[in-house]
Amino acid sequence: MGREYPVKKGFTLSIEKISEVLKPHCGYLKTDGDEITCGFPGMKKMVFKISGKKLFVETETDREYKNPQETIREFNIIIEQITGYNAKERKKLASKE
Repeated sequence: MGREYPVKKGFTLSIEKISEVLKPHCGYLKTDGDEITCGFPGMKKMVFKISGKKLFVETETDREYKNPQETIREFNIIIEQITGYNAKERKKLASKE
């Protein structure tokens, strides 16, 4: 499943910044040009791409992981650190579209 996330004014999107945010969270991290692939418990694969002034993220969940709430919390922390918007703000922005 893929999703686009807006980025708050004042936040800079770059492969380097995204890598820096992901390193403490991900079990593996692979950069390929303008794309970063990583994963952590509950998330088999996440692919991060920069699309203009938005972040595009494709995810593949691990359906056998026993603690999905922890995965969701971790994912929301990552997206907030990259975009500047917390889950509640992202939901509000998405409902306006």
